[in-house]
Amino acid sequence: MARHPEAYADHGAEFWLTFPEEFRQGMAARAGFIGDTGESAPACWESPFGTGQVHVVLSLLAADQESLAVAVERARKAHARLPGLQVVHRQDFYQLSTGRTSFGYKDGIGNPTIEGSGAETPPGDGSVLRAGEFVLGYPDETGNLPPMPQPAELGRNGTFVAWRKLHTRVAAFRRYLHDNSGSPQEKSLLAAKVVGRWQSGAPLILAPEHDDPALGADDQRNNEFRYESDPHGTICPHGAHARRANPRDSEIIGDVRLHRMIRRGTNYGPPLPAGVLDDRGADRGIVFVFIGSHLDRQFEFVKSQWLNDGNFVGLGREKDLLTGDNDGTGIFTIPQHPVRHRLHGVERFVITRGGEYFFLPSLSALRWLADVR
Repeated sequence: MARHPEAYADHGAEFWLTFPEEFRQGMAARAGFIGDTGESAPACWESPFGTGQVHVVLSLLAADQESLAVAVERARKAHARLPGLQVVHRQDFYQLSTGRTSFGYKDGIGNPTIEGSGAETPPGDGSVLRAGEFVLGYPDETGNLPPMPQPAELGRNGTFVAWRKLHTRVAAFRRYLHDNSGSPQEKSLLAAKVVGRWQSGAPLILAPEHDDPALGADDQRNNEFRYESDPHGTICPHGAHARRANPRDSEIIGDVRLHRMIRRGTNYGPPLPAGVLDDRGADRGIVFVFIGSHLDRQFEFVKSQWLNDGNFVGLGREKDLLTGDNDGTGIFTIPQHPVRHRLHGVERFVITRGGEYFFLPSLSALRWLADVR
């Protein structure tokens, strides 16, 4: 039988040590490792991120403004009954009707399917991954149980979350593309080489010469591809954002399956109109959420080794052009025959404005916590 929650109330420090080290340190302390430096350093983050003042995050999601207002009012009433809990930050965000990011690209294509979830695996998402990769208390891809916070009533069926507010320098990205291309067609192709997909979501591997909106909109086809037909990256560069974030069957150092992530993204701020090359300092960007059992070998590994280091695909210290920790001296390599093309002067196009690591408990754990005295 499980011990009553009151029996655990005096052991907070002991149980805190059962959480993984990267979680206990927090995102701000891990900033140098995951590439939050320079303009993205915690010293530049919006308050209260990285200060230790953030203890709980509450996300309110709804299909329309009316439904959202109802959810907000329900949360307000619940908060009124918790005098010890103070709201320190509020972030409004929304999903564009196009399903695209502030950079103008279709988002949310391809997420792993969890074993036992009952969900169908869309074409191209790869084989089902073991539940322990995303939910604590079950074996992961190594066959082991991931370290789980104790007591078991708290940790079982929970997971970890990395929440990030990312300012996107959309106008600067457009100017960079403009300055490194000779025509609108060249600019569109260059952008696809950088991202690995066209704006519609059509992958370069399946649409190497021009965008294919019908392909991009087809969820049964837009993710069904492998890189085996492009081993040298002449169609989709090894350094393209989509290929870095999920190398699929590429020949790389390490096992791709151990670094898959569930991620969600949405927008904040006004979208920059098409063709505009000056944003006049407007704040716009992405709220990014990672979900998984391993903050270190999933979120932190992908950030540090795949996006901010090119060694795993033979690119040395070359970083992801779109989201990497660039400082104006970066490069981007586009393989082609007979001579590769290389861009220089890559600056930072995504700036971290704040973030935190969180533990997401199960519903049963929330009920257990509600009974703790």
